[in-house]
Amino acid sequence: MPFPCAGVYNSGVVKTAGGDYIMASRVEEPSKRHHAWISRSRDGVQFTPDAGPLRVHCDAARQAEFIDATKIAPPGLGTWWDPRINPLEGEHYLTYAAVSKSGCRIGLARLDRDFRSAQHVSFPHHIQNRNAVLFPEKIGGLYWMLHRPQHPNGGGSIWISASPDLHFWGHSRPVAHPHRFWEHKKIGPAAPPIRTAEGWLIVHHGVFPHCNGVNYAAGAMLLDLEQPWRVVARGAHPILWVEETYEMIGQVPNVVFPGAVIPEPDGSVKVYYGGADYVQCLATGTLADLVAAARATDGAEDNGFGPA
Repeated sequence: MPFPCAGVYNSGVVKTAGGDYIMASRVEEPSKRHHAWISRSRDGVQFTPDAGPLRVHCDAARQAEFIDATKIAPPGLGTWWDPRINPLEGEHYLTYAAVSKSGCRIGLARLDRDFRSAQHVSFPHHIQNRNAVLFPEKIGGLYWMLHRPQHPNGGGSIWISASPDLHFWGHSRPVAHPHRFWEHKKIGPAAPPIRTAEGWLIVHHGVFPHCNGVNYAAGAMLLDLEQPWRVVARGAHPILWVEETYEMIGQVPNVVFPGAVIPEPDGSVKVYYGGADYVQCLATGTLADLVAAARATDGAEDNGFGPA
């Protein structure tokens, strides 16, 4: 990075039609101020950061919403957590957690073609909500978003909402609740959904509390292609869990936090995840293995509301 920082982690990534990898990272200053920062790569492994943070602009009609609703000022600067890059209708949208003294809410911005700035679109939901990802196409004439409202007890489930215009969101309903032992405190969407022949592939994180804190892991599930609120299959076991030192030791110990899954033409996938709220990590596998993991239900279909 072009300045001293306390961490670079929890990034969203997209691979463009031209083969470039664009990463939007949560970059933390020693002062604990956070930025969304763009980096670029040709191979998806070695990334070069831009000279400055991503700037999110507002038109005059939305200035008050952008500043007053989140208490973030000046416009385009503030506290940005866990950005995801979502391809949709030939554009790319940034979803992020806009964090202020008033709480945390989802921010949505449309990235410019060069990924150097973005235009504020909306704050889709009320306060205490995060982990939002967009489906890459309309379903039934509507845009769809997965997100994770925060439960008053500190837990949380994956919800889905729909919108005709990316501004006003409704038709909200729960999709999956914490259920397995490795995720029984809370779960949340990790990466934008991937269309497969067997359903929308969803990678999600899960949190397991124990006597000395919590452990994060990642799992996989499949949602129905036409009714994306319906779980087709949900894997019983994590696809990624804490093993390495850089996942165990950091600002928040014992965390693997995926933010992007990039399918490649040869059937492989790159899974980008944050380690211990400190470093950016990369895991590799195959799309077929992720789908198989989502279907590995130990003989019982599980939609998160309990075994069928």
